Amino acid sequence: MSSLREFAADLARLKRYIFTGALIFIAGIAIGYGTDALDRFLLGQADSLRQTVERLDQMDNAQVWIFLFIFFNNFIKAVAVVFLGALFGIFPVFLLTVNGMLLGYIVSVAAESGIDAGSMVVRGILPHGVLELTAIIIAAAYGLRYGGLIFRELAGAIRGRRRDERGELKRFHGSLKRLIAFLFLSLLAAAFIESTITFWLVRG
Repeated sequence: MSSLREFAADLARLKRYIFTGALIFIAGIAIGYGTDALDRFLLGQADSLRQTVERLDQMDNAQVWIFLFIFFNNFIKAVAVVFLGALFGIFPVFLLTVNGMLLGYIVSVAAESGIDAGSMVVRGILPHGVLELTAIIIAAAYGLRYGGLIFRELAGAIRGRRRDERGELKRFHGSLKRLIAFLFLSLLAAAFIESTITFWLVRG
């Protein structure tokens, strides 16, 4: 229970970054839904994902392979976005924007094709998306925070300030084990839901 309380305290300290990450993701959805300028890029992203799932669907125990692919794809991206956030937060912004754009694009294409976009969101995204998107946004928030701390450290070093004099970077590093445990469990559950409940709802 103490770990849960500590993780809740970590999130409270990062609420500004979580809010910023959510706004970036929503902006990405709006861009993907409302513009045709990036169709080729987004179509390539969507097709690559679709082709991978189709290949896995042809294998024995297809749902198990799809589950493993979804989990490892999301978990590796989520962990990477935290540590690559050290590069001044560029990668978290990129990942949130592209994932938001891809979601907006998929909904837009569905609506233009005459598919009930609302039903598609409820049946095909919402069951697993609550956990998955929450985890990705929180991971990106950590990445944004990491980039900010690294930038502050570099700026302080240039000015001759003592290294991490407030202990913020040390506290941040200490919080990562709780974050990774959260990402593992939440994305594992999301992958299970997506490969079972969402799979059934979409094909039912």
